[in-house]
Amino acid sequence: MKRLVTACLAVATVLVPGAAARAQAVPPAPIATLDRSTPVAYFGGVLLWSARDPATGAWALVSRAGGVTQRLPVAQRRVPFDADLGPGPDGSVVAVYSRCDREPPPGSGFAPTLYNRGRGCDLFLFDFATSTERRLANASAPNASEFFPTIWRGTLAFGRVYDTKPDLPYVYTRPVVGTARSTRQPGGARNACRRDPRSGRTSCSPATQSRPMSLELWGRRLAFAWTFSGFAEGLDMEIRLDTIGGGHTLVARQSGGGLTQVQLGWPAFENGRLYWSVACFGDPQGCPGRFGLRRMRITTRELERAPSLAATLAHERDGGVTYLLTDAQPGADCLGDPAVPGGTCTLGAVSPAFS
Repeated sequence: MKRLVTACLAVATVLVPGAAARAQAVPPAPIATLDRSTPVAYFGGVLLWSARDPATGAWALVSRAGGVTQRLPVAQRRVPFDADLGPGPDGSVVAVYSRCDREPPPGSGFAPTLYNRGRGCDLFLFDFATSTERRLANASAPNASEFFPTIWRGTLAFGRVYDTKPDLPYVYTRPVVGTARSTRQPGGARNACRRDPRSGRTSCSPATQSRPMSLELWGRRLAFAWTFSGFAEGLDMEIRLDTIGGGHTLVARQSGGGLTQVQLGWPAFENGRLYWSVACFGDPQGCPGRFGLRRMRITTRELERAPSLAATLAHERDGGVTYLLTDAQPGADCLGDPAVPGGTCTLGAVSPAFS
């Protein structure tokens, strides 16, 4: 959910256990059952996700508004759409997403689709008022691929990877219309470095695993998840909050794990707060107390928690309602083991109790 505020944030938030973390998670009220993971977006009364055709393996962009679910009249693609919703330049509801000449490798299980590895990817906008799609030519560089776009009226934010540096994605913002240059944002950590006290030498982890995930724009605020390689087994993850033209803040960080993987992701805004999810996969013995929902008041940095299911694959927030994609059989890629007709992932709504 996106509503405009103007307050500033200057320091990172430290996560501490609370009563909500120990409460029982309420399963979301089901809206759809899916057999693969997909990003989820909500704005202006419209819920948006991707649904896979089991016969062809192609993905369609699906919306639900006023109790009616329908496929949007746009061409399918071979991976879920990295789609987001927001107000367009005239305030009407629009969706933005990428299309690629060469699709990125699809995700599986709790591993997301790596949209930064698509090639020849440009950005597109679908206008719900006119049911038309158009390519955002001014945001689509001929020597780069764009992905994970997000929109707020006249501003667009997105990830970009250049053909000459395919393993080093960046974050950009730009006007939706016009020929002004795109502006690079700070992004997240590329890697981690440490100094050996005996030899005095500094060693660093690889920078090629760094990438932005699930960007969310809200006025001048830009939140995003960022992942990179540290020194732990598995990837480190961050939630970051930028003020376009202003501050750049680390909100939360999670070090990589071994058999148990804790993932931060899917930031969303509502009523002056930043929301995100904390999921846990792998060895369940390492999960207790480490997953759930988080929200932070931007002006005061006050942090609250709410319970949720461990296997959360996507998260969105709007109108006091949290939308979650969860898997009833974690690790089975929404298919079940043995396979369950229609899949084991549920897209649903819940009103969590934060405290």
